[in-house]
Amino acid sequence: MEKILIAGPASQILGIRIAEDLGIDSINTEGKKFPDGENYIRINIENETLIAGKEVIIVQSMGPSASADQNARLMELFMMIDSVKRMGAEKIIVVAPYLAYARQDKIFRPGESQFANAVINMLNYFGIDELYSVDIHAPIILNECTCKAINIDSMKLLADYIKARGATDIVVVAPDKGAIERSNAFATHFGEDIPVEVFEKKRDVKTGEIQMSGSSNLNEKDVVIADDIIATGGTMATATKIARESGARKIFAVATHALLLQQAKYRIIKAGADEIIGTDSIDNEVCKVSLAKIIADYLK
Repeated sequence: MEKILIAGPASQILGIRIAEDLGIDSINTEGKKFPDGENYIRINIENETLIAGKEVIIVQSMGPSASADQNARLMELFMMIDSVKRMGAEKIIVVAPYLAYARQDKIFRPGESQFANAVINMLNYFGIDELYSVDIHAPIILNECTCKAINIDSMKLLADYIKARGATDIVVVAPDKGAIERSNAFATHFGEDIPVEVFEKKRDVKTGEIQMSGSSNLNEKDVVIADDIIATGGTMATATKIARESGARKIFAVATHALLLQQAKYRIIKAGADEIIGTDSIDNEVCKVSLAKIIADYLK
């Protein structure tokens, strides 16, 4: 079956890179917002038979847009799926490296929405054939998918980049207990017996305020603080400050999805990080590691 790739508004560079690796054509999109706030998106073709009968790969990460509107990214994805379905796509594959609302997978306070599951159910409604995400916050939600669903691990790519930067005598820091499993897995990509230090974090569920404490066994170590997402940078900056005060030689603040909202970059660098490292799941100045080949390998 002939394949074609659509690079969504949030993933234009990543979309092109994946298409090139697969050796297939790519199409971009045009979009806007109507005065009442409704989204508009159009796949940039003049002949709809280009879609009919083909395997269509839609690449759309869902980090916030320039106007910090993550909901727009989700709506754009739904609209692209709806368009290719109407045009007669034989198979629809969605590549959503950063999946919106994936962190809202648990109920912390009465009355909250477990909306991560709702997003999966909406994708089920559209009847897509395959879904690929990268380092999703709660992989268990993919069990709700009625289609083939894969969570791609980017940790080896990130570790290879850090090693190429000359890091030695490495300690991996888990900034909270929720990051222990990920940090232990991450550490294995740096070699055998790489230590993992776990910081204690408490977050006020009402105010979001963070309290953290950590080990002082970091003197003259290259410290890698790893998380799946950096949003406003509060957790990463606090962990970085503790590592710096503990005598770390170098500090790498690493995340698959470096959203870097509000003053995140300032907070993290001010706290003492030497470098912020992310992937091109989010198209910004810290996307130093490309996911294109690993995603293309799965698609092959």
